[in-house]
Amino acid sequence: MKINHVFRPLVALLVAAVSLSSCKKDNPVHEHDNEEISRLELQFTPTTGMAAEPQTLVFTTADNANKEVTLKKGSYTLRIKAQDFDGHDITQEFIESAAEHQFFFVGPTAQQVSYSYLDANVGISGTWNNLQAASGIPVQVTLMHGLNKSKVSASDWNNPNYFSLAGGTRDIAVSFNLIITE
Repeated sequence: MKINHVFRPLVALLVAAVSLSSCKKDNPVHEHDNEEISRLELQFTPTTGMAAEPQTLVFTTADNANKEVTLKKGSYTLRIKAQDFDGHDITQEFIESAAEHQFFFVGPTAQQVSYSYLDANVGISGTWNNLQAASGIPVQVTLMHGLNKSKVSASDWNNPNYFSLAGGTRDIAVSFNLIITE
């Protein structure tokens, strides 16, 4: 009986020691909701009686040079492609999570350019119409993440107040100058 009295606390101590030593604290994995974009490509392909050669602007995290594109008046299909830091195409992720993403194209006035989304209100592809000749229009292209899409719609594609309307965080923002010729 005396052995059982001594044995029981030793077993309890041994179980506690094994239990505590077998549990190690894992470092938490940080879930980063925003996409990490290293390369963004904007491709303007003429759709109305112009040469079929697309004009492409490429932005990388290492390249901060001023970009410029010269386009004629008329209609273009704009397609946006994005890559992560490993070189993987992540464009489809924006469509798959359309409720969380939207592109904005701030700078041109409604008299200079119109844009209509061809996708699920994200803006990865759309119809870009150059309406009047203009020189050096600054354009900022911003992909917002986690915004309140009930506060903005596709018609807000060039609304400079999109952030105060819908919030969210910026996945990427790039700028270029647009020249529209006759």
